Amino acid sequence: MLVTRENNRRNRNHALVLTGLFAAVVMIVGWFWPPALFSLGICPFLYWLVRRRSLRRSRIMKQQFPALWEQILQSHVAFFRALPETEKDRFRQIVKIFLHEVRITGIQTPVDDTIRVLVAASAAIPILGFVDWEYHRLGEVLVYPESFGEKYQTTGDVDENILGLVGLKQLRGVMILSKPSLLAGFDNATNAGNVGIHEFSHLMEVEEVEHGLPAEVPWKAVKHWVQYVTRELSRSARDHSFIRSYAYTNEHELFAVLAEYFFKTPELLETKDPQLYEMLHEMFHQDTLSLLKLISARRPKYGRNALCPCGSGKKYKHCCLLKAVEIKAANPD
Repeated sequence: MLVTRENNRRNRNHALVLTGLFAAVVMIVGWFWPPALFSLGICPFLYWLVRRRSLRRSRIMKQQFPALWEQILQSHVAFFRALPETEKDRFRQIVKIFLHEVRITGIQTPVDDTIRVLVAASAAIPILGFVDWEYHRLGEVLVYPESFGEKYQTTGDVDENILGLVGLKQLRGVMILSKPSLLAGFDNATNAGNVGIHEFSHLMEVEEVEHGLPAEVPWKAVKHWVQYVTRELSRSARDHSFIRSYAYTNEHELFAVLAEYFFKTPELLETKDPQLYEMLHEMFHQDTLSLLKLISARRPKYGRNALCPCGSGKKYKHCCLLKAVEIKAANPD
């Protein structure tokens, strides 16, 4: 996602080669049919077409990171606070590019900078360990005021207990997140749950299928992961009591739930299953245990009686905190 010297050079060379090949073909055709030489005027446009994304992202990376966004990250994202300064800068760049390229749309609920930045942080956390990685097909994130049902409806029915979803088929390129659950995932530093990280981990699986593994992930780790999944899904969830039972729904949910543990409560994961932690360490190319040990977990700066960060105007305890508690009670897994 970030423009580095290496991938910028690669993109420029790719643009030059394609433009050169096009010009050569036009010259050959023009030898026999001179009017074709007018097509050489397309060359600058073709060069720009190949370079446009890299150039646009380079401009975005040069822009100053908004002070409000910095305050939101410092207040709500423990993972960001723990990063060394060089990695914080990479994180900021990913957030800027993500928010420039992906729409964040509220469905019957307002979406402010806090929600937008937390969505972008959810996207940045799982991929921070990879130099050249991005979510190719994601175009929009829909933020719902509550949990929702299988038909994407949100009417308050007890059966509407979905907290997040990566769209397929007609909703391909769309992600849906419950606002209270998104806020609660960053609010509660001691709980492993984080719906944003969960859904972006699902999206990483889609990217891996369509575009291959990141270069940083060793095949040995993938082999160990396949063996682990086969073994775990043949067992009862009770045999691994510290992991939420929802993880045992299928191999995709197992990966997403364990990603939540890896990025939210790595000490618990490493204590209960050191080999599993080490495997996820290799797969995400991050050492969250060492990282998060450097800071003490603390609550975000908004308290129970503060205005809710969702922008409703209500107190936090009467708005998204209350909704998150109700959702958790209705859907304990």
